[in-house]
Amino acid sequence: MKSKAEERPEFWNGMTESPLFRFPVTVYYEDTDITGVVYHANYLKYCERARSEILGAERLYRIHQQENLSFVVYRAEMNFRRGAVLGDRLEVLTQPTLTSPYRVQFLQNIMRSSNQQLLVKAVIELVCIRQEKPVPVPDWIQEHLPTCD
Repeated sequence: MKSKAEERPEFWNGMTESPLFRFPVTVYYEDTDITGVVYHANYLKYCERARSEILGAERLYRIHQQENLSFVVYRAEMNFRRGAVLGDRLEVLTQPTLTSPYRVQFLQNIMRSSNQQLLVKAVIELVCIRQEKPVPVPDWIQEHLPTCD
């Protein structure tokens, strides 16, 4: 008998049921290299866009201006399985988790929308800082995130 994790489709790949956010991306010419395949660094951009949508880019800018709080990348890890090509429609699946009072981890899988094929698996961890020192993640973010056990 298969475990719950084994019964999930490939795109779950380490993610739990919720919260799971979906962000659509279309591959344009500017995203590709000379062979028509997405240049590897652009996957980081896709993940950043998805995280910005979840956290609210305008809201983050406001708290930076008003409270001098920022989120900076503490850790970034990416595993590349397959390449996206010009014209592909992709989906960035994101699951955020509070890993400490100061850090939020984002499990992010980039999928080809047409067949739900896993292309890139990323783990990005952000730390909340003020004046270059770690500070607790604001309550309005913490209250919406599961914690890491």
